[in-house]
Formats: sequence, C-alpha cells, structure tokens
Amino acid sequence: MRKGELQLNKWHFKLGIIPVYYAPGVFIHFGIFKPIDFPDEGNIWEKKHYKGFCFKKQWEGFEINL
Repeated sequence: MRKGELQLNKWHFKLGIIPVYYAPGVFIHFGIFKPIDFPDEGNIWEKKHYKGFCFKKQWEGFEINL
C-alpha cells in the first residue's frame, strides 16, 4: 500500500481547502468515510460506494452526503 491510497473497509479522514480562481472564495471538503466498493474506472464516487459522512462547501452553496 502506498501512502494516501484508499483501502476498502477501513475508515479514512479527508480535509481539503482549495482556492477557486474563477470566483472569489474557496472549495472546502471534509469527510469521514469507509469505502465499501470502488466505482468502475472513469466513473465518479457515489453514495453506494462508501459509508460515512461527506461535506462539501463552495462559494455559491453547500452539499452534505450522509
């Protein structure tokens, strides 16, 4: 296993603060989650692929996934 690599059935913590250059503000994401399945290559992560909590905040709004 490489550092930072996601493992199935193990809890992970994620925190990121990314500046948004096309608008004033930042993109913030925070999560405590456990991957239970990986999406197919080229597809995005969906709620069916993990258990836990994920919070995303952008300058125009926010999103919470439980």
